[in-house]
Formats: sequence, structure tokens, C-alpha cells
Amino acid sequence: MGWVRNEEILLKLDVYEHLLLINEGFEQVLDSLVALQKHRQFHAAELARFRSYSKETRASLNSYLVATIELAETAEAGRRFRDRLAQEKNDERDPES
Repeated sequence: MGWVRNEEILLKLDVYEHLLLINEGFEQVLDSLVALQKHRQFHAAELARFRSYSKETRASLNSYLVATIELAETAEAGRRFRDRLAQEKNDERDPES
């Protein structure tokens, strides 16, 4: 049982870590697009358009990932609630165990 729990924790940490890394990556893209504005070869309007695309993509991706995470977290919360209720009922029936 302990091994499965550790695997679940590592999986959850992995998912949240990748969410963080994705957002850090988007911040790097946005920062770099701003930094490129100092070079006259790049048109400011084009860089602004790509910043806008990047922000839209980040928001869409975050929405998808967070919604999927929310479903998993809600399912886990429900499972844990049911387990707790079952344990409480069991404790009420047999307070010595």
C-alpha cells in the first residue's frame, strides 16, 4: 500500500512540476520577445502579435491542464471522503479496534 501511495505522490508532484515548467517557459518566451524589440530588424507589431499568440496559447493550455487536474483532485477528494465515512462508521460499530 505504501508503494502505491508514494507513486501517487510522485505522479502528482510530476504533474504540478511540469505545469510550473510550462509556465516558466512561456514567461521566457514573452520576456525574449520583449527583449528582441531593441533590435530594429524585428517589427514591434509582429513581436506584439507573437506575444499575444503566446499568451493565448498559455491560457488555453493552462485551462486544459488545470481542468484535467481538477477532475483528478475532485475524484481523489471524493474517494478520501468515502473512505473516511466508512472508517467512521466502522469505528462507531466497533470502538475498540
